[in-house]
Amino acid sequence: MEAIHGNAAKAAGRELRARASGVTVLAVAEVAIGLRDHSGWAVAVAVSAEPLVRDRRRMELCDPALPRQAYHAASGLPIEQAREVIMKVERSAFAASERELCGLVHDLAGQGHRVRAVAISVRTSPIPQDLSTILRSHPLLHAAEGELYSEALSDAAQSAGLPMIRFTTKDLAGAAAALGCSPATVAEIVVELGHGLGPPWAKDQKEAAMAALLALQTAGR
Repeated sequence: MEAIHGNAAKAAGRELRARASGVTVLAVAEVAIGLRDHSGWAVAVAVSAEPLVRDRRRMELCDPALPRQAYHAASGLPIEQAREVIMKVERSAFAASERELCGLVHDLAGQGHRVRAVAISVRTSPIPQDLSTILRSHPLLHAAEGELYSEALSDAAQSAGLPMIRFTTKDLAGAAAALGCSPATVAEIVVELGHGLGPPWAKDQKEAAMAALLALQTAGR
């Protein structure tokens, strides 16, 4: 989509804000799912192009009997025991991600919606392959925890045959360019998307919604 400038950009912003407030409602829509993951859970927001929020939920990504922060739990253990703890959590995270993601896709399909793409956050800090190096570094422990769940969601989306994009927080500015509006306008639209939904509509939900908008634009090219 070409960028819109000047008065046209303002008009586009007004149109998108009107749609976000619910003026235009389609019974059936193509949607994208934006995901914002944390240790053991994730926020999912499904958005259609009007834009409208079609679903919003929390996904549980780890068996409660296992440590959500696998690398922290493994630090201080002999390396082979540490590896086993992490592998157990990785398997649990993938199974839970697959179950939760497929459940969301199923629920959206039940409403007549088709998922065009899934947007999953990705970390920008490089993580070494050597496990012992990770376990000795507190910053690397946190980075590895994040990568574990991000990769579990990515593998689950791939297993389900869903087109996928990976994004960083900085990439979310791309949603503004794709829509032909300023970042401030898109941020306002994302805030308005939450009106009438009730809490929670905090940073995670807003970023997931913006990622979903970005995924819709990317999938539509």
